[in-house]
Amino acid sequence: METSNQNSIGWEAWEFKHYEKDLGWYVTVICIFLLMMAFFVIVESDIFAAVCLGIIAALVIIFSRQTPERVNIELTDRGVKFGSLFYPYKQIKYFWVVHNERHRTINFHTSALVNNTLILELQDQDPEVTRHYLLKYLPEHTATEETGIQKIMHMFKF
Repeated sequence: METSNQNSIGWEAWEFKHYEKDLGWYVTVICIFLLMMAFFVIVESDIFAAVCLGIIAALVIIFSRQTPERVNIELTDRGVKFGSLFYPYKQIKYFWVVHNERHRTINFHTSALVNNTLILELQDQDPEVTRHYLLKYLPEHTATEETGIQKIMHMFKF
């Protein structure tokens, strides 16, 4: 669902890109973590590191099972609304659009100290219309590539 007028652009999209994972994915992740845990116990004699890896493995599996929800996204003359969150333009440094075979997103670099990249799925929203609208309010980053984290997450289907 796309809405557009002079003051805003809106659409509905998934919270994040979701990849279906089969049994082989889970077996591979568990084996990798078990091998790393065994290394820390046997070679390094570091039980603490092995326990930490076990906790990380559990968190990876829990987060991998999350499914995205549909959210409303709206770009207004005041800022970016993502579901119930609102980011005023004064908190956003710049934006860039990623439009390739793997990703179709609008990315924002915010002034937040932690988690300063906001990635919004474009779904059926036209990337050029979105880009031209945002140019009225924000500078565009010249590197329009997907982030390193996006590449890694795509590679591991996360």
